[in-house]
Amino acid sequence: MTRLVHTADVHLRTDAPERLDALEAALDVAAEADADVLTIGGDLFDRPADVDALRPDIRNRLFGDRSFEIVVIPGNHDVAAFRGDLFFGESCTVIADADHYGTWVAPDGGLRLVAVPYRETMSDDLHAALATRPAFDGTDVLLVHGSLDAPIDAEAGDESAYRYFPVTESLLADLDFEYTLAGHYHGPHHIRFEDGGEFAYPGTPASTRSSETGRRRVVCLDTESGLSFEPLESFHHLETRVTVTPGTEDDVLDELAKWVETTVTPHAAPSVVVDGVLEMAESDFADRLADVVDPQWVTDETIGAAHVTAHPVLQDFEARLAERDWDEATKEAVRTRTLRVASRTLTDRRRS
Repeated sequence: MTRLVHTADVHLRTDAPERLDALEAALDVAAEADADVLTIGGDLFDRPADVDALRPDIRNRLFGDRSFEIVVIPGNHDVAAFRGDLFFGESCTVIADADHYGTWVAPDGGLRLVAVPYRETMSDDLHAALATRPAFDGTDVLLVHGSLDAPIDAEAGDESAYRYFPVTESLLADLDFEYTLAGHYHGPHHIRFEDGGEFAYPGTPASTRSSETGRRRVVCLDTESGLSFEPLESFHHLETRVTVTPGTEDDVLDELAKWVETTVTPHAAPSVVVDGVLEMAESDFADRLADVVDPQWVTDETIGAAHVTAHPVLQDFEARLAERDWDEATKEAVRTRTLRVASRTLTDRRRS
């Protein structure tokens, strides 16, 4: 049995230490899983200019004497960083200069990694080399950095409009790998193809922009149990938006308290937007909100109900309601329902 842990798009920079921490967290997952190899599917570095400053720590502390191999391919951001005879550590193998691809085979012979050094397109020669690769009696895994042509909501950072090394499901089916592990898209995705092959992006191990929300993950591949995702203890953005309508303040505060308890970790940078219309006083709601959520996380866009009821349409509604021969309980129920509908309408207009 072979175990593999996969990450990509670390985008290391000297001014972003949380990304180096995230790389270390991925290495910790590999160690705890007793992995045979950790793969990095491109863009280990955000820019080649930072390599000289970061490499000593990577070489001596992170990629030094590990119990597992670390296999790295370049991405579009750092292809220049791996040119030349650079040493990244005793446990690290960089596959950057192979004509078509390089390979790594697990000690037990149960898994072969076919790693393609970064390039912008799949040439005919590369396709032919991959299609005619030697047969392997085990799990065959392709490692690439590129764009999958599939209906996924994917963000690729600064270059999302440009498709690097585009591949399709039909092309991968023709190459007949059991698994394709990739980098480039910054969100985690796992796709099962009709032919039985599987494709996975791990996403960034630490959020590199505020739009990369949610706890970050790595891909874990076990030749017996298959592919899964494992959460990381690393920096990530979180965001949530809740809408208050008159009389629902307690429910909204309970919802936020549960979100904080179940979702927010010490590594998170949360953002909470609260909008809508309040039945209680704005200052009272603000005080209660601060008891539930750190005020530094909050954008409070709520307004008091008086702002809604002062509108001429609501004033006319109140006059007509007063003329109805209904008991007070019925009038209050109608008033509450109408105010909530008006509140939602006002909130929607303010958002747009």
